Amino acid sequence: MAVLIVLIVLALVALFIVSAINRKQELEQVRRMQQRKLKLQVDAIMDAVNCMEQTIPNHMIAKCINDESIALLQKILALETGPKTHIENSIRHALMRSEELATAKSYANASYQKDSDAQITHTQLQLGEAATMLRHICAQGKLSDTELEVFTSELSWAFLMVSVASFIAQGYKFSRLENRFAAQGYYQKAQNLLLESLHPDPRRTRMIKELSEIIEGSRTIMSRDLMPERALAD
Repeated sequence: MAVLIVLIVLALVALFIVSAINRKQELEQVRRMQQRKLKLQVDAIMDAVNCMEQTIPNHMIAKCINDESIALLQKILALETGPKTHIENSIRHALMRSEELATAKSYANASYQKDSDAQITHTQLQLGEAATMLRHICAQGKLSDTELEVFTSELSWAFLMVSVASFIAQGYKFSRLENRFAAQGYYQKAQNLLLESLHPDPRRTRMIKELSEIIEGSRTIMSRDLMPERALAD
């Protein structure tokens, strides 16, 4: 009888140990899944910030989005049970980037013009993601409704201009090659996008007018304040 009791006790202890181990493994799996999800969000933010730097002169949009990555990295750090140096380094890098964005007046190398359809598509996708991120940030109370409206308007203008500027740049290229037919085709594509758009930016109507003049032959290039200097120089 005593032996039976001992065996039962040992069995219960063994079950308890197995249960504790399984619970620990489940918690570890949940922790890793939470970190993985947060890391994917950070990576998406970094892609969007990189796109902003290369495309939009207004640095404050990129800073606002980059600040969100700092908060997510701090959550990842709080969940980490192992070495934390790499996460701490990532946080320091994100903080330095936000400081640089806060003091920069504009991006000298920012340009709406892209060199391929793939680049245009990728950039426009990132601009759309950035707009979604800004709405999420606003919903958290970290961005005012007025700021959100200004930023999303600038993003929608950039979305339009990525295609428009790239088409015009192609028009310049074929004009230099004296292929007037191909050049006008690209100018017409750019103008049609502007005509179809309802964006309230006053530059849109100016661009439509100047493109008409280029197509008619009374103008050769767009005004410098309307087109990136890169396209004028290429």
